[in-house]
Amino acid sequence: MIDIHAHILPGMDDGAADLEESLAMCQVALEDGIELIAATPHSWNGQFTNHPAQILEKIRELNADLKAKRFNLEVLPGMEVRVVPHFGDLYSQGEILALNQGKYFLVEFHPFSAPPGFHALVSLLWSLGHGVILGHPEKNLAIQQNPGYVAALLTHFRSWEMLVQVSADSLTGEAGPDAARVARTLLKQGLVHVIASDAHGALQRGPRLSSAVRAAEEMVEPEWVQKMVRDIPLAVLRGSPFPEVWEPQVRSGWQQFKRKWF
Repeated sequence: MIDIHAHILPGMDDGAADLEESLAMCQVALEDGIELIAATPHSWNGQFTNHPAQILEKIRELNADLKAKRFNLEVLPGMEVRVVPHFGDLYSQGEILALNQGKYFLVEFHPFSAPPGFHALVSLLWSLGHGVILGHPEKNLAIQQNPGYVAALLTHFRSWEMLVQVSADSLTGEAGPDAARVARTLLKQGLVHVIASDAHGALQRGPRLSSAVRAAEEMVEPEWVQKMVRDIPLAVLRGSPFPEVWEPQVRSGWQQFKRKWF
């Protein structure tokens, strides 16, 4: 399996506190069957400011330690970027790091709101050669109240211009009933492209995907689920071809949100 969202770099945000915890998280990931993981420290969220050069240096150091300890795990660079009004300025200044320095940015909303004009930002980035992955929308309060927002948002884009990532702990119920309800609804409606751990530690919120895979396979085709934890993340990180996309089964009435939100 491949995990594209993990706060595994030491001392950069509210994830791994130090190298010891980073290595412990890597061990957990290996034991769970994860062989490739993207380190995505919070950036530009009002609390943490991490520059690409800092992240790349931490990645080099962590991979060197993993190689010395013969861990069969590779950590790739990335960041989880808050969608802020000056996002465009950050992009033009080179302050936003794409996953594995490739095409896709992992972004998150403020926990309580959905930013106006987000679809326009996604379109602009696509015109500049970049796609967007929306991280854990099921944990956003505004989307919990109006889950049709995600369906309406995706109608603006062709396949693979924007991807939706839900977190493992949402699918298993560990993130709470509201996150679980929305994550499972989005999954059943074919509006999820990636399942990731959003790991923040070795014990609680660890880098584990297997339990979420089992939960997801009870709701949708197992073949879809494997694409979400391997084929699609691999295409994002390595630039390999995307698999054939499945057709969303949008809930009746959700199209009304397009008129409300956009």
